[in-house]
Amino acid sequence: MSARIARRLALPCACGVAFACGGSPGASPDAGACAPSDALWVASDYSSSATGALALTGLTAATTGRVDLGADPALAVSRGSAFFVARDQGAVFALDPVCGAPTMRFGVHQASHPGSSNPQDVAVASDGSLWVPLYGAPAVLIVSPGGDVTGSVDLSSYDGDGNPNASAIAIVDTAAGEKAFVALQRLDDADGYQSEQPSWMLRIDVPTATVEATVVLAGRNPFAMEDDDGVLWLAEPGNFDDATEVDAGVERFDTATSTTALVVRETDLGGSVAAVSVSGGCAVGIVADATPNVNATSLVTFDAATGVPIAAAAASPMATSGFDLEGLAWVGGAVLVGDRRRSPDGYPVHVLDATGACALAQRPDAVFLPLPPVALRPVR
Repeated sequence: MSARIARRLALPCACGVAFACGGSPGASPDAGACAPSDALWVASDYSSSATGALALTGLTAATTGRVDLGADPALAVSRGSAFFVARDQGAVFALDPVCGAPTMRFGVHQASHPGSSNPQDVAVASDGSLWVPLYGAPAVLIVSPGGDVTGSVDLSSYDGDGNPNASAIAIVDTAAGEKAFVALQRLDDADGYQSEQPSWMLRIDVPTATVEATVVLAGRNPFAMEDDDGVLWLAEPGNFDDATEVDAGVERFDTATSTTALVVRETDLGGSVAAVSVSGGCAVGIVADATPNVNATSLVTFDAATGVPIAAAAASPMATSGFDLEGLAWVGGAVLVGDRRRSPDGYPVHVLDATGACALAQRPDAVFLPLPPVALRPVR
């Protein structure tokens, strides 16, 4: 979380048609009817939201208006399951992992916390339980496959203000057993969510739900996290009003050893990193400049092994005049980038093919969504 984007919260939209509430979170009664897709998406104008799937041929499927999806979404995938996280509602929707259609809703509201508990992410354990880090309350909730809260991990002692701002989670099978890795931003909640102290990664033993290690991160404010087969890539903008911080950029966390390093700094990329995605040796990111209330975005690339920039913001293959690029994912050898600027056909998701040396070539045609894109994830 940052002063620039403090996990926007808004009032939920009006409720739509009801949907099935039974079955396991990752399954849909009519999953066989889904057309093949390449990626899941969520989109929102921060008053209403939608979710669905897309194919690189241009076909999109949307659930706009079907259910009350809220106004502040996130998208999570774990162990073949997918989830729409309604942060403003304190709720999570299980999604069909191919269609992106909601199949089940469960609440994660904490009675002790006024307003939404602001869930951020979902990870699935081997026993089917769902682990949900909260941003508005200092806890990771443990939820049964049926949607009942069965336990929690108290995080209140991991920041002096009583809430360490848990932003992301990944559950990984390691040589020492099944572990949950939870990124803590540790911002100053009373000072506009400024990053003023080191951020941490917690390692939690899943069978016992016990915190067993705290690792100080090399960068500050883990804003987004991608699990690449047990390697966690963290986008760490520090503070969005400063693009010259030496402890901000992209961090690589090795879950096998719980060791970590800042691979590339924001000063090398030319902006605060809001998203990162990696495929082999090619890494792409979205960075924002430090112009107050503007934070113009650019797509950047760098070598994942060395951190050497390939195309920094100054040489970006795609740049905008405001905070418009949102949503980033690799699908095969192509990069999908969401664009919140409206076109006559809707809101575009650009497709760029990676060529040699991690150069990106944009396809002439985009896929269009009914609302501004927020997040993209490949269908696995």
